[in-house]
Amino acid sequence: MPGSFRYRLSGLRARAPKSVDLAVVARALGVPPDGLSDFVLVRRSLDARQKPALFWDLSVEFSSEAPLAPRLSPPLRLADAPAPRGPELLLPPAQRSAKTAVVGTGPAGLFAALALVDAGIPVTVLERGDPAEDRYRAVMKFWTSGVFDPESNVQFGEGGAGTFSDGKLTCGKRHDKVAVVLETLRRFGAPASILVDAKPHIGTDRLVVVLRNIRKHLLEHGATLRFRARVVDLVTGGKDNRLGALILASGEEIPAELAIFALGHSARDTMEMLARRGVAMTRKHFAMGLRIEHPQDTVDLIQYAQLSSSCGVMPADYKQAHLASNGRGLYTFCMCPGGEVIACSSEPSGVVTNGMSRYKRASGYANAGIVVQTRDEDFDAMPGEPLFRGRELQRRVEEAAFRAGGSTYAAPALRVTDFLKSRAGRVEPRPIPHTTYGPAVVPSLFDGILPEPYLEALAEGLRAFDRRMPGFVSDEAVLLAPESRTSSPVRIERDGWCESTTLPGLFPAGEGAGFAGGIVSAALDGLRVARHARAKLAGEPLPPEKSPTYTGPEY
Repeated sequence: MPGSFRYRLSGLRARAPKSVDLAVVARALGVPPDGLSDFVLVRRSLDARQKPALFWDLSVEFSSEAPLAPRLSPPLRLADAPAPRGPELLLPPAQRSAKTAVVGTGPAGLFAALALVDAGIPVTVLERGDPAEDRYRAVMKFWTSGVFDPESNVQFGEGGAGTFSDGKLTCGKRHDKVAVVLETLRRFGAPASILVDAKPHIGTDRLVVVLRNIRKHLLEHGATLRFRARVVDLVTGGKDNRLGALILASGEEIPAELAIFALGHSARDTMEMLARRGVAMTRKHFAMGLRIEHPQDTVDLIQYAQLSSSCGVMPADYKQAHLASNGRGLYTFCMCPGGEVIACSSEPSGVVTNGMSRYKRASGYANAGIVVQTRDEDFDAMPGEPLFRGRELQRRVEEAAFRAGGSTYAAPALRVTDFLKSRAGRVEPRPIPHTTYGPAVVPSLFDGILPEPYLEALAEGLRAFDRRMPGFVSDEAVLLAPESRTSSPVRIERDGWCESTTLPGLFPAGEGAGFAGGIVSAALDGLRVARHARAKLAGEPLPPEKSPTYTGPEY
């Protein structure tokens, strides 16, 4: 039967920005093109190792009227195409349900809620911030005028902190459900390119659409969504101190025999409440530093030896790491080509920076976090409860930045060249070149904002990055302080069922609980926790999957 043989050909290369078609595939295989059909691009990554010549590494699928068995030289590989994947339930139906809540609507919370409604389990979703559309307006008002809402901001609201990000969908874990996460996002409105690109991203502007569609789906499948619904306490009872209900800031009691807590890394007040209620937690390390911004053309010339706008490919990115002589590891984090540096405060009187890109990555600027790993000695020097000393270190840095910026949410900023000069002696900060950060920037030295070992490591790391990427240090490159929310400073302990070890019925999930490091890994953890919670509810055996411990950022 015509077209009855379906193949995948990997290892194809094409000079960017051109791609390949059936004629190119036929030549690579040494067969006539008229016997091939139904061509689909399934994987694409950019190779710039021979810059300025840029190449696509491609995988494609196609149908053939006859079986094929060509003799190919590496890197070309021909195999049967995998069977097409159809829409699938995230979880099979459950025979028993309970009063169930999901707290938080970041990737972990949303994917947990999607899985639970697929299983026919009624779920109440509680979010302390606003729906995506209202939240977007509040954030834009903050960026333009400095009017701050502590309940609905870049950290809190529908979609979690990842809504105002690059929307990167890379993941350091190999997991069979990664494809399910990407396909689910595509089903709810993410661009089709996320299923093809080796470094997929959605962009903040597209994420708002995806979130609206997920909300509509949850409501149509029996979920209840509550916004401006901050959980401030728990009701527990029985000899095992089992969860029975959640108390909102309004005083309302929400019955919940099972609650998935997907809080995100900035829900500091909720973490304190859980600790008071005896939920077992441990302090964990994170990283903290600065955000650097370059003109995108600078990064393109370093990485491509030409401008991305002139060669038809996406703006260039980078990833770097260095071990400083003082023993501090540092690395670039959450790199946003064609992006913006954004204000991400979640508490009054604190400045936090991060990076964001829209889908087209067309801002003309590139930014990334450059962050230094914390060490026990940093926490030992802090006063107060040992569990929360990491949080207090973050807060101290953020409040110092707020003061240095004139107490207006302006970010302290410094040219990279001035920062390096300041390590050898006192310098007067020069005016800052154009930056994408809003509300404003204030030229300022970073002494008194970040601890000295961090500044020492950052200066050494910048010089090391410039040796590998000549031009990385320049007069036009700007540092903004601080990048302090790379990951949660605590981990909520959980057992093999992904349930709290000390409070039955509470299931910690995602980045805030210390088990994820980006959109995809948080979504995967939300699915994992929902799967275990459903199995326990149904009285089924423990699912055969180890719950891995999160050790570092994955995007």
